Order: sequence, then structure tokens, then C-alpha cells
Amino acid sequence: MKCTAGPVTTALLAACFAFPATAATSTPPATPAESTAQPATIEILHLDATAFAPEQVEVAIHLPSGYDPSGARAYPVLYLNDGQDAEAVHLADTLARLHADDSIQPVIVVAIHMLPDRMGTYGLSDRGAGHAIVAQTKYGPVGARAHDYSEWVARTLVPYVDAHYRSNPTPGARAILGWSLGALNAFNLGWQYPDVFGRVGMFSPSLWISADRSDVESVQRTRLAQAMVGSSEARHGLKFFFAVGTNEDSDDRDGDGINDPIDDARDLIDGYTSPDGRHLRGLVDLGYRSTHVASAGDAGSDTTRADIAYLSLSDGEHNQAAWARMLPHFLQWAYAPRAPALDATGRVDSWQDVPSAHVAPRNVDVWLPPGYGDDPARRYPVLYMHDGQNLFDPALSYTGVDWGIDEAMTRLVAEGAVREAIVVGIWNTPRRFQEYMPRKPVAGDALPSGVDGVPPLPTADIISDAYLRFLVDELKSWIDATYRTRPGRDDTFVMGSSMGGLISLYAAAEYPDVFGGVGALSTHWPVGDGIVVDWLGDHLPDPATHRLYFDHGTATLDAGYAPYQQRMDQRLRAAGYVEGGNWSSRVFEGAGHNEAAWRARIDQPLRFLLGD
Repeated sequence: MKCTAGPVTTALLAACFAFPATAATSTPPATPAESTAQPATIEILHLDATAFAPEQVEVAIHLPSGYDPSGARAYPVLYLNDGQDAEAVHLADTLARLHADDSIQPVIVVAIHMLPDRMGTYGLSDRGAGHAIVAQTKYGPVGARAHDYSEWVARTLVPYVDAHYRSNPTPGARAILGWSLGALNAFNLGWQYPDVFGRVGMFSPSLWISADRSDVESVQRTRLAQAMVGSSEARHGLKFFFAVGTNEDSDDRDGDGINDPIDDARDLIDGYTSPDGRHLRGLVDLGYRSTHVASAGDAGSDTTRADIAYLSLSDGEHNQAAWARMLPHFLQWAYAPRAPALDATGRVDSWQDVPSAHVAPRNVDVWLPPGYGDDPARRYPVLYMHDGQNLFDPALSYTGVDWGIDEAMTRLVAEGAVREAIVVGIWNTPRRFQEYMPRKPVAGDALPSGVDGVPPLPTADIISDAYLRFLVDELKSWIDATYRTRPGRDDTFVMGSSMGGLISLYAAAEYPDVFGGVGALSTHWPVGDGIVVDWLGDHLPDPATHRLYFDHGTATLDAGYAPYQQRMDQRLRAAGYVEGGNWSSRVFEGAGHNEAAWRARIDQPLRFLLGD
């Protein structure tokens, strides 16, 4: 690849985030500090793309203020179709303003300037079949080179950026944004390449593109993006931001009083039912659980936690002026340091897309005990919990029932049954199994899952060691620097259920000087036919300094856990653990393997780990 570059300095003012010196690499955003940042920089590249362009493609790399090419920090990256419109949509000014008031994290923006054949380059493709999906329109064919362009972005441009800039090379840290036809292609890049992009932004998307234009109902039934969603499965972890103006155009092909751009976007989200009763699936039909709808002029939208965010822009038209107004909404949705408040008891600090040099970014919720603000000198123990989205707010939980950690801690603290403690809820990601499966016990090329119907996991995919480096070197370092913690082993605990129980035990075995207590509920011992039992039995932390809690039910998946737990109990006795003292192993008759069961008995591990 040929590349020429020239820096263009712009006078952008932005505050920088402060990061604790104890963090190993990149860390979550903390309190703003006095800025020593340098102005933001734009580097202009000219890159070969011979598969779809005889000329080079101009790419503008917008580097945030304070960017250090030799530093350790890894930045999220936003790829932008129609990058030649950056000035018209006020990209640099908007980034500067949002950085300056700490509304967004620093982000690298890769603005891809479109070539003259915009209609041919932007569109949809079939990655598996290796070809473009060409649509005939009254303006001419659309998307003839969309496959080549999409492949170039995903397979050439993204690796180039990761190799030459301080980017976070995980899908959750990459987004693709576009407008009009560029938005259609942004959807294609996200849907066809979920291993590359974790977020998609679509302003005024051209979702009307169809396979059959013979009549109105044919257009409705053969919209290509709708068909792409309807014929495939959900891309777990992929999130979407739709923005459509109320005055996009006056066309209303189905005569329902709503203009076509709004209808097309809502149908892609919610699905479309034709007059004859046939339903074409939308994103919600595939399991995307929440669609937040915001009707606003230029006000911010509280949609950060949604799988799908939809913005209806008052008086917005199909032009750059409207897209400039949509841009701050998208940037705050994608890059806000703080996530919206939870429906929880007490104070919860919610952090969005906490970065890591080791694993994909994820949300982290920090519950603070009732007395946290009373005594500035007081410090608190910390309980780290996995599957964080299931802990505090039922609207976010996998089953619609949360663990009720906030209510339980508030009640137990009031009763004097447990110490006041900070609870850190670490959200899981689509790679939950790979992150939570202990790596060192596994030998061979594949690991049996221990669940009927779930195929073996390739050993090479297990990344639990990297997850623990995030937890210990990055997250804990930042929590200790940001909150008033008691950072020592005797005041640091880790807890989870199922696979979350396994990774909690693995954390204490691998970092016995960091974690002094473990809560393992419904521990999924059957994975690998109990290989973790035997490995852990040989690597137990010192019973003189550690406390271990185990439990399981007798129904559903838990029904098969007893023999494995009994083997583990034997190893604990042999290692010197005393049941009822520094070790507890309990059975809950009739309890199944779900959040409701864990909520019903959460008092028990909390009392064991945090009780006076």
C-alpha cells in the first residue's frame, strides 16, 4: 500500500482525562484534570484501493488532542463514509466542543473521502458469497462495487490504521458512520463485518433501496436491508444508531401519513407486516431488546444503553445541515464516558465502554454504599462482580430479573449484617464464554462446553488470562485511584455465577495477593468434564488468608453440579479449608440456574464475604 501523509494542525481546545499512574495501559475515563494537551491534528493519507478505484483514496485521520504516538493509551476509532463532508457537518468543531466539556472520550476519526462513483461504491454486499448486491433505481444502479469497497475498508484500511495509530483493535471500540447512501453502506459494514465493527451510525439512511420497483408493495416487500436482516441471525454485540429528520422528504408510498425515510428506518428496527399479513423481520425480531426513541430538536438524547437508538430530528432535512445537528447525538451515544443512570437503589456511577489494551471495551457500573459521602476519610472494601448488566436493573438483565445487589446491600448494611462496600459490576461481552473459561486447566485443541447442544470451544479462543489482566492491572488500578477503597487483599472480593463462578475462582488462584474472597454461585463445573475442579484443587489460595463460598441448586442446569462440587469440597478439606469458617458449600433444593434463583439467595454469599 502506498501512503503519503501530511499533518494539518487545527486549533482545537479540549480537556484531557486524568489517568492513574498505577494503570498498566489504557484505563477508564476519570475526573477531568488540568489540560496539558496539544491541539488536535489531521493527517492526510492517500491510499491505494485498486479493487474498486483506479485513483488513490484520500483519508483524513483526525487525532484527538493529547494524542501521543509513542504512548500506551489505545483509542476507539470512528470510520466515516463521505469524509469529504467533514467540514460541512462541523466534525472538527463538534469533536473539540464535546471533548472540552467531557461529553465524549477522545476518539480517532478516520474520514474516508468518497470517489466520484458514489452510487457504485456505496451499497450492500454479501460477504459470504463474495459479491455486491446491486439495486436498480431510477437514478441508475447502486452498489455495483460495494463488496470491493467494504472488503477494502474491513480488510485493508482497518488493519492499516491499527498498525500505524494508537487504536484499540477490538470490534467494540470501532464504529462506522455514514449518511444517505453512505449510511446504507455503514449498515452493510456493520452487518457483514461484526468481527470488525461494534457500532453503526446511520443518518438519513437510504433504506428504500429495493430489489423490485414494479409497484409500491413490491418496494415495501423487497427492501434490501430489510431482507438482509430478515434472512440472518443477530450480530451479538453490534449496536445501531438511527437518525432521521421529520422533513426528509414528502414521499409516503404506503399512505400512512409518515414519510418514507422514517417508515423505512422504523421497519428495519421493528419489522414490517405487509397488507396480506406477512411479517418481514426487523432488528427487534432478532432479539435486540430495547429501542429508545427520542424526539428532539438539538437536545441531547439519553440513549446510551440501548441496543438500538433512534433519533427523530425535528425539522431535519436530507442535507448536511441536518447531519451536523445529528452528529453530537451520535458521538455522545457512542463515546460518552458516563452511561445513563440505572434504575437502582442508591448511587451508581455508570461508565460506558471502559477501554482496555487486553480485551474489548465494556460498561462498568459502580454501586456506592449509603454512607459513602458522609466521611471523606473513610475507605471501603470492594466486591468485583461479573455479568454486571444482570446485577442492578431488571431492564438490562438477560432474563428481565436482576440480582438485586443494590437492594440487598442497602438492606444488609442497614441491618448491620455486612460491611459497607463498593460493588463493581463488570458487564460481559459476546465473548463471555471465552473470557470466563479458565485457560490454564485446558489442554488439547478443543474444550467441551458441558452444555447439551453447545459445541466445543477452540482452546485458542480462550482469553481469560487477558480478561484477568484487564480486571487486575487496569480496572482495579483505576477503581482504587478513583474511589475511596481499601485496596488490599483482605478487602477485595470477586463473585459470579455459572461461568462467572469459574472466572472468580480462577482470579483468586492466579492473583492470590489481590483477591482475598470468592463467591461462586452455581459454578459451571461440568465444562470440560470438571477439568477446573482438578486444576483448582492443585492451585487453591492459602486457607489462612482466603475465604471461598460455593453453592448450587438442584433443578435445570444446576441438577448436574453436585458430583463436581463434592469433588471440589474434598479438595478444599484436604487443603486445610474449614467448612463454616473460611469455606462454605451450600445446596438450595429446587433452585434452578437463573438470575431469579441467585437473587433469592444473594444474602448468603454477601454475608459470608462481607459480614462482620
